[in-house]
Amino acid sequence: MAVADDQVLVSLKGITKRFPGVLALDNVSFDVRKGEVLALVGENGAGKSTLIKILSGLYRKDGGEIQVRGETVDIQDTKDAQKLGISTIFQEPTLAPHLTAVQNLYLGREIVTPVLGRAWHSMDEQAMYHETEKLYRNFFDTLEDLQRPVNELGALKNRVIEIVKALSVQASVVIMDEPTAALAEHEREVLFDFIRMLKEQGVSVIYVSHHLRELFLLADRMCVMRDGKYVATVNKHETSVDELVSMMVGREVTNYIVKETVPVGKEVLRVSNLSRSGVLSDINLHIREGEIVGIAGLAGSGRTETLRAVVGADPISSGTVAIHGRTCQIRSPHDAIRAGIGFLPENRKMHGVLLELSVSQNITMANLERVVSRRLVLRKRKEAQIAEEFVKRLRIKTPSVNQKVRFLSGGNQQKVILAKWLFTQPKVLFFDEPTQGIDVGAKVEVYSLIAEFVRKGGGVLLVSSELPELMGLCDRIYVMHKGEFVKEFTRKEATEENIMLYASGGHR
Repeated sequence: MAVADDQVLVSLKGITKRFPGVLALDNVSFDVRKGEVLALVGENGAGKSTLIKILSGLYRKDGGEIQVRGETVDIQDTKDAQKLGISTIFQEPTLAPHLTAVQNLYLGREIVTPVLGRAWHSMDEQAMYHETEKLYRNFFDTLEDLQRPVNELGALKNRVIEIVKALSVQASVVIMDEPTAALAEHEREVLFDFIRMLKEQGVSVIYVSHHLRELFLLADRMCVMRDGKYVATVNKHETSVDELVSMMVGREVTNYIVKETVPVGKEVLRVSNLSRSGVLSDINLHIREGEIVGIAGLAGSGRTETLRAVVGADPISSGTVAIHGRTCQIRSPHDAIRAGIGFLPENRKMHGVLLELSVSQNITMANLERVVSRRLVLRKRKEAQIAEEFVKRLRIKTPSVNQKVRFLSGGNQQKVILAKWLFTQPKVLFFDEPTQGIDVGAKVEVYSLIAEFVRKGGGVLLVSSELPELMGLCDRIYVMHKGEFVKEFTRKEATEENIMLYASGGHR
């Protein structure tokens, strides 16, 4: 359907961007309409981030044309973008943690007033507070937040402050890159309401997310990219999840969050009466061979803390862990590895891999005994051979096993971590947010690798903030609330409503 020119806010025509040896964007064209939420979707490497950085002024385009309100513009830097009304909220937090919301909003562009006959200037803190207050009242009434360091406010309010910061420069287009990455389920719903509020005020939002459920909740249209090229723009009411995924990956992908039926064997892990003072209380769980068991809960409920306590990363007050019926003394992650437990953490870049080491070094680091000779000399040929086998088996996209991990995509970094733990020959694998920040194609591959592990008799304990992921993969789901397991659901019993009722404490 044709759209009047005065309804098109931003128009991109034939945008091209090259890096050494890579054509990152190849003749990309699409429009952003006034007061709409346009989802920008595609796998990692599709060109979304490059396009965002061009609109934000962080990169210069090599070809093509950008129009804003019908006029051709040249965005040379971030100040140019802001003058044109384009503001970006990146996935990684950009707020200075120890400054207040007001100080963050006006950092580098403080309001000043002349003193002593204009010879000196001082910051007008009252004016900056007043302007921040007017914007913040659109979202929250708790104005005392404005006087507190933002690191005391939590993930949701930090995201809102970044939105307020974007609006403070009179943005007409706000780009949001994975804005819900650090938010719990109920916080996401609050953020969605705020985004709808922006839309009602006539602000356009370019929304980037790997969470397809979010796109169908929020977006008016979805712009699909693949391999640096524009594929199509579709109305959300005229497409489906399967069709969208097919456009993103270039092939048909259906039922990508469905666990296959696997025969369940003997009990492989049992945790009994595990507690940590002030954090966890009387945790009891078990996993059998061939089972995927989930833990659901809101942020701060104790999901990650449960995994860390079991593997010895955090101290416990009481409790026992048994593998195949045999009680194990696990006081450190090294003890957990020896017992047969592998742990893929939520923050892969900080706790899962060493970014400056190679693929082969990362894969073998948790089980060096197998690649070190009796004289304690590293057998590099052996290490490379093992890494090559895992790269082929897990389809890790890397030019060589000597490539530094920091140059791999998020999905391939996750595969390297999985290869590291598979190399230890574990009996149980713990996954904490295994698909956070990776694209649909990589998610499908991670799910397949999890399925392969349990098919061979392994057990999996899975923490995820994505309820459809938990419900699609898990045989059973434990629900946590304030450091306790408050409910266990079978696969047939689990619904989003039931899980959220218990996760939010509604059962009490």
